[in-house]
Amino acid sequence: MKKTIALTIFILLLLITPKAFAHELFIQVKKDDVSNELQAEVLWGHLRDFLDQANHENYELYVRYPNGETEQLELEKIGVQARAYLNASEKGEYVFWANRVPSTYTPEDDVTRLSVQMAKAIYQVGSGNLTANQPVGLSLEIVPEASLANFKTGKVKGSVLLDGEPLSGATLTAYGPEGELLEEVSSDDGTFEFNLQSNGEWLMKATFQTEESGKLEDTEYELIGQTTTLLVDTTSTSSSYNNLNSTNPLTMIAVFFIGLLLGAAITFVSVKKK
Repeated sequence: MKKTIALTIFILLLLITPKAFAHELFIQVKKDDVSNELQAEVLWGHLRDFLDQANHENYELYVRYPNGETEQLELEKIGVQARAYLNASEKGEYVFWANRVPSTYTPEDDVTRLSVQMAKAIYQVGSGNLTANQPVGLSLEIVPEASLANFKTGKVKGSVLLDGEPLSGATLTAYGPEGELLEEVSSDDGTFEFNLQSNGEWLMKATFQTEESGKLEDTEYELIGQTTTLLVDTTSTSSSYNNLNSTNPLTMIAVFFIGLLLGAAITFVSVKKK
């Protein structure tokens, strides 16, 4: 009985862990049609599954206005996310990008890594200057080949840049609104292509790891892992906001059953000892 419970818990953990415990930094933007303000939210967690508690002091958020000017935005904590506001009086593309304070972690291979997390999102207001294909200067960055303002479904092409230069061999993943999981590797010239066949929110992620040792505070690390995201939203702002902050029912069910099984296992062991 005890072995059966342990095996069941292990299988469920294998099913839920990749989605429920993976964390990415990403940005969601919506517009308040009454005040004409844009609300940019920096989120830490996993799209459509759950969001972790945010410490807004760990993030930096910037915007590039349609006229090309850039500004760092002041963040405040709203619930589990960090939020900033700005007036969207100009027409064109607003490009937002964020950095998270680097941290260290040690996975199962016992090799400590420095984790560097970045994110980017693009929001179109009316018709105006399109600048989505111009980099913002993130150390690892996904740059679309052209504006995605009117994109719905189809092929998306772009480049991955490392310190402003094309990067080959970066691992790319695209998470789709219907549970799709697309994977690519950037080519020799840093380019990639995804075929997005569902309308909704797609989170593109690029990761790259370098063998570089150092020390962060009192912790030494041997590798640097960089992760950057680009949220592509082809739905209306209001529906995308609601979808983003909803939790995947399958994840909640899995967590519920794991809790039940863990409780049953503990009870069984306690009774066995008595």
